[in-house]
Amino acid sequence: MIFNANYLRGAVKIRLSGPMPERFINLCIVEHILLWGITKTDEDLIAWIRLDDFFRIRPLVICSHIKVKVLTYRGLPFVIKRIKQRKMLLLGAILFFSLLYTLSSYIWFVEITGLKNIPEQEVRTIAEQYGLKAGAIKNNINSKAVEREIALQVPEVAWVGINFTGTRAVVEIVEKTMPKQEDKAPAHLVAGKDGVITEIIVLAGQAAVKNGDTVKKGDLLINGVFLEPAPSALEGQPPISNIPKELRARGIIKARIWYEGYAETELKQTTVTRTGNQHIAVAMKIGNSEVAFNELPEQLYPEYETEIIYKQLPLWRNREVVVESTITIYREINTEHKEKSFEEARNEAHAKALQAVQSSIPETAQIVSRNYEVLKTPAEDIVRVKVNVETIEDIGQTINIYQ
Repeated sequence: MIFNANYLRGAVKIRLSGPMPERFINLCIVEHILLWGITKTDEDLIAWIRLDDFFRIRPLVICSHIKVKVLTYRGLPFVIKRIKQRKMLLLGAILFFSLLYTLSSYIWFVEITGLKNIPEQEVRTIAEQYGLKAGAIKNNINSKAVEREIALQVPEVAWVGINFTGTRAVVEIVEKTMPKQEDKAPAHLVAGKDGVITEIIVLAGQAAVKNGDTVKKGDLLINGVFLEPAPSALEGQPPISNIPKELRARGIIKARIWYEGYAETELKQTTVTRTGNQHIAVAMKIGNSEVAFNELPEQLYPEYETEIIYKQLPLWRNREVVVESTITIYREINTEHKEKSFEEARNEAHAKALQAVQSSIPETAQIVSRNYEVLKTPAEDIVRVKVNVETIEDIGQTINIYQ
């Protein structure tokens, strides 16, 4: 409570020099003048005194034959005085927060999420027709009406919701699950990958390959066109030719597939991490004048990275005078140099190569074998690893006969 009262009323730190500074303290006690934080330095005394009491001690100083020197001061009165001396800073702060409040009442970004098959422009056009668009005032937007119109005009929408986050409006869409129509057009079954055939099960059509055959991507596996036996000709009539028939080829064609992956790791690695410490500098530019709201310390950080964010009023509200703010973020970073052993680098490269390969392997594939080898290279500070994976998987891919 004393600290808060002293801060509000203002406090001055003074040095008392003279033959009898103790007499001055006794006179202050008699006059009910509060001194605190009294310390002795050489032959002088250091003490804190309230600002209003400081202007009452002149008679006491003369009576005690001492000298008083102001060392420092603090408190709200001195802050107000500095602000009055820098009227442009106060005006800039008021203008900045006024602009910030005004801008926050508008919608500047409209984001649409959850779309898979519905065109985004279709939903955005309906929202704009009913007031939800960039530059609109949030209080003037009837979000329930916008949600209702989107649901009515777009049959594929199962649910729609609108949320406001700051100056951003998020339109969340949940699409209806439409039943897939089965394609019954005549088609062939072709190889989707290179491989060696291990199993053939024909459900419809005529097999064009056999076990052990090597096929390439696009080769015919099951033919969707075959000759249906014709009925027997009557006696004395010429034989009837077989009738070509088309159908949608179906079946299971499994093959051995080989995948190859590659990765490398450096033995000497440099990592940069953020410590979490940062300084933020804010400046506002109004026309040709620029006002800084805070100052950076002389010694910032030994290592740091910088991010600059520019914010400017839209042109339709800012035609004559350019008003923009610049936010500069200084983040402290720590750079570490680490040297790995050959085994660590090899294991890391092996893991990265295997991960790259597995991203190409279907979940339904059966993995037969995995192996890797370390490649010999002239570079001594890099470990290179190649991974080979063998699988057995269904490679059939349907292609319509008449595209």
